[in-house]
Amino acid sequence: MGIEMVHRAYSFVCLSCGHTWEAEYDIRLTTEDHDHLRAEYFLDGRRVHSPLNESRCPNCEHTHIRILSTEHVNSAHLPTD
Repeated sequence: MGIEMVHRAYSFVCLSCGHTWEAEYDIRLTTEDHDHLRAEYFLDGRRVHSPLNESRCPNCEHTHIRILSTEHVNSAHLPTD
């Protein structure tokens, strides 16, 4: 069994109310028997559900959320005229 820690940041937008926010997660990746990979997400040291599966808007509690890794957000740019 192997354990690896990774750090990922995500940007979120609520498709209901338009609220946007960012969060940074520490992710403990554990390789178990038969090469099964298990990921545990931590936010500010607390274990939380995966933001990729169970996100809620902190503004309106809606679950219709769009998620991007901040690498995608930081690399995006608006065209100039």
